[in-house]
Amino acid sequence: MMNTGQATQHGRYNLDAGRSRLLWSRHQIIMMLRRFVREDRPVSVHYDDEDKVIVTRALGVDPDRDRVYFQYGDHKANNTQLLRCPEVRFSFEDGSAKSQFSSPRIRDVLFEGRPVFQIPIPDRIVQADRRLHQRVKVPEVSAPVVVVNLPDGRKAEGRLSDMSAGGIGVIGLAADLKIRPGTVIRNCLILLDGNERVVVDLEIRHARVAMGLEGRLMHHVGFSLASRPKEFSELLKAFTVEF
Repeated sequence: MMNTGQATQHGRYNLDAGRSRLLWSRHQIIMMLRRFVREDRPVSVHYDDEDKVIVTRALGVDPDRDRVYFQYGDHKANNTQLLRCPEVRFSFEDGSAKSQFSSPRIRDVLFEGRPVFQIPIPDRIVQADRRLHQRVKVPEVSAPVVVVNLPDGRKAEGRLSDMSAGGIGVIGLAADLKIRPGTVIRNCLILLDGNERVVVDLEIRHARVAMGLEGRLMHHVGFSLASRPKEFSELLKAFTVEF
């Protein structure tokens, strides 16, 4: 969670110099969660010291029982591992802000006849109007190729344009590809010199189509990390040192 220790009160929020807000009104938190249920928004659940991520969606909110229900992830082993963690962090996009909260008591229960995750309604949500990690631009002349395994079985290639501790930007994926925010793509490759490669799981956060320098339309895609291998951290350090 970001520091709100020196915040000043402003309406229902606390504001600090870092442009983060602490949302503490139970009514507003319940309304926000109910809106996410209606809109079927993707929510990321970070676990194992945030090294791993499950993408889920809110299914229901029960204020009388102090419960929120979230959909299971796609992989049973990951769901089991998440349930064993003493604390997990939920994060999601809401307009221009990135919001997050932690829960120490995640459980599996039945909701409408199917197993789901259950947590207490959070008593606070931190919202930030800025990136949580510093972005490092990658020079085109030395940019690694990124190979993405699309859900339909095809492979797509692009160029690493920027990276941070929380994700990467990729330029050059074909404009006609169907790219859906919230999709987790496993075993993507960042190809380095000397036949070295970094294997990483990525979650699509946002995408836009724009005209490239070659005069053709292409996707610019922002990915967040769904896994954080040691090799990725070493690659980030290398580009950070370069600048």
